[in-house]
Amino acid sequence: MRLSAADRPHLDALLAADQVANCFFIARVEQLGVDRSSVWGAWDGGVLRAAVMVSGNVVPAGGDLAGLQALGELLGGRPRTATSIVGLDTSVAAVWRGVAGRWGAARDERWSQPLLIADPEQPAVAPDPLVRAADPKDVDLLYPASVRMFTEEVGVSPLVGSSEAAYRARLAALVSAGRVFRRIDAGQVVFKAEIAAATAAACQVQGVWVAPELRGRGHGARGMAAVAQLASQRVSPTVSLYVNDYNAPALAAYARAGFVPAGRMASVLF
Repeated sequence: MRLSAADRPHLDALLAADQVANCFFIARVEQLGVDRSSVWGAWDGGVLRAAVMVSGNVVPAGGDLAGLQALGELLGGRPRTATSIVGLDTSVAAVWRGVAGRWGAARDERWSQPLLIADPEQPAVAPDPLVRAADPKDVDLLYPASVRMFTEEVGVSPLVGSSEAAYRARLAALVSAGRVFRRIDAGQVVFKAEIAAATAAACQVQGVWVAPELRGRGHGARGMAAVAQLASQRVSPTVSLYVNDYNAPALAAYARAGFVPAGRMASVLF
């Protein structure tokens, strides 16, 4: 059944069980409320056991895999509006089983995406002192890098199904909120990263990008060490991200920056 504002205490309790993995879900509910977030839940004896949020993405939460599969079956009977299913690997798999092909074939299935959190005791490199929070005047420089990063990572341009104005506005909003960090040298974006979601407990880094011609020089590791430090001070105490397990250079950079394993995510992309 679809949840309402009256169900908020039950949903908050469910999401609080893993505030890192559920960071995006929690942030969205805090921003929009339950009704506008389009959340569906599976109940057992008056206890909310599983939930999915349906927006641009389908985001599952809760450890009841049977409940998540049932929610997938419910969603599978409706037209697909989301471009992905994203969450902990077992939860995504349960929803995907429920959908059972009724949304058509996936464009890509990424079943092993390590979820990492920054450990301030672990960095093997010093934070890059030239990485700082972006200013509104940086948006024009950051915009092409953001589009290139998204296209490299997801396999399609973020402008498909959207517009340049809308994507630029999203970036500008993150910059204004102090949630974009960058290094710019002589008008060139060397490194950038965005805080895509944030709560009082945790935040999630996405959009990590190093200029292609400058890769392999340590900018990613030092940049992420700086982001971990700055974000933990200014945004949320726990800084997290997830990455494809086949992206060996990124995994090595994050490890050097002090990020350690905290779970495993998965993404089904349409």
